[in-house]
Amino acid sequence: MLTRSGLGAAIAAVVLVICGFWWRYEELVVAGIAISGALAVAVWSARASMNLEITRSVASPRVARGDPIRAVYRAVNPGRRRVAPMTIVDQCDDQTVLVPLASIAADDRTEGIGLIPTRRRGVFEIGPWSIERVDPLGLSVGRRISESRSPIIVHPRVHPLTGPYGAMHTVEDEAVVRSAASDPLSGFVSLREYVDGDDPRLIHWPTSARLGTLMLREHVELRRPEFTVVLDAVDEVANADDFEEMVDVTASVAVHAISSGVTVRLRTTAREFPGSPRPLDRETQVLDLLTPVRPCERDQSFALAEVFHGGVDHTMIVLVTGPNGPSTTLAKTDKLSVIRIGENAKRAAGVVLAAADAHEFVQRWRPWI
Repeated sequence: MLTRSGLGAAIAAVVLVICGFWWRYEELVVAGIAISGALAVAVWSARASMNLEITRSVASPRVARGDPIRAVYRAVNPGRRRVAPMTIVDQCDDQTVLVPLASIAADDRTEGIGLIPTRRRGVFEIGPWSIERVDPLGLSVGRRISESRSPIIVHPRVHPLTGPYGAMHTVEDEAVVRSAASDPLSGFVSLREYVDGDDPRLIHWPTSARLGTLMLREHVELRRPEFTVVLDAVDEVANADDFEEMVDVTASVAVHAISSGVTVRLRTTAREFPGSPRPLDRETQVLDLLTPVRPCERDQSFALAEVFHGGVDHTMIVLVTGPNGPSTTLAKTDKLSVIRIGENAKRAAGVVLAAADAHEFVQRWRPWI
């Protein structure tokens, strides 16, 4: 393939040859032929000696959003002649990296390192890569394309939080959440008189016979503190960049809850990516759930009442939304804390914290008491 200089030289050669024949100037014809010959040599030179054996290895198959993908390229020259310097061109998610390779002697090898930037979450493929070489005159570029591809997972970035603060402070202060229960296996607290509607299985007959009135065993349910983080995935609440920041905040809060010993659940309002109704106990579970989440239209989303159709008596809820959110709320707002993330996000009634991005959220997390 010709460079811009090579294309200009090719046009000049054609013009010189035509003018030379038209005006009968042999010198112009010779000059045109000479330029054409130089172009032919340049094309051959750019494509020659590209018989390299190149392998790509990725340092880690998982990276956090914003961190570069570190790829190592090993090039081996199995030939008998030295190979001129070349450039490896690789790509991932529309991001391109150029990795220069020095000249390689016969039967020798070299390495190059490429750092491919990441800008959004998802499961992507690195490649295909190509090697390019420009001839010494700068007239032609030789290119060899490989179909080699490597999978990579770009997960949300987890920001370290210190705490507990805000709603999580309330949750962690409660060593046990108690509620009246009719489960005979729950913890026994006391006896009380039987009233209509009580479970007759809980009647304590020896005490009832002694006192002459029906007495009921009262139990409470012993539970660990529960914390549910909900990502507002409706596309109306934030643009694409703000949504990525929202996901980072959601991951950071959930991972912090796990490290604090709180029973945490992770949900989203997107029907395609509902999250997990079961408690999570590892950071990788949080990252794997949030990596594929994409914004959805309102008619493809859950209302919070649908997400918590079983009630919210035993959980504190943090809803992470965008500057235009929330898209849904609860009637019982004492259990709900709303966080707005995104450009021009502002506090309002029911919004306990607003930040422009995840970094600002981390700074404002500590004062949120």
